[in-house]
Amino acid sequence: MSDSGETVVVAVRVRPFNDREKERNAQLIVNMPDGKSTSISDPNAPNEEPKWFTFDYSYWSHDGYKEEKNGYLTAASHSNYADQKQVFENLGKGVLDNAWNGYNCSLFAYGQTGSGKSYSIVGTKKNKGIIPLVCEELFNRIESTKSKDVEFQVIIIL
Repeated sequence: MSDSGETVVVAVRVRPFNDREKERNAQLIVNMPDGKSTSISDPNAPNEEPKWFTFDYSYWSHDGYKEEKNGYLTAASHSNYADQKQVFENLGKGVLDNAWNGYNCSLFAYGQTGSGKSYSIVGTKKNKGIIPLVCEELFNRIESTKSKDVEFQVIIIL
């Protein structure tokens, strides 16, 4: 398994508002102050304490990003924005490392429709998600490990 011995890692990510939410003047009720803690406030009870939760990773991707010339979204200066590469390094790389070492692995994305799962897992052409980045790294590893004595097979089961 991974060097740290973890078998299950739980992460949450807050995404930017979509156009519909912007049109409705949606109120942000999520806060992620330290990369592990997430709070949710009740917008109908502003004087109540928020509910706090702790995860292995709490990714803030709501705002605080800048677009590079190639279209990639990265953290603006003094921002805690979590980009696709950071999510891959924390989550996808461990899955790939364990699979490379012969362990069966799973990556499971769960959440409400429209909550941002596809962006984290698949991404976009310019902001690749975990799966495309895992595939790139997998084929890079295969290429760098090629020899006459080693054969690799990649099988996709749908």
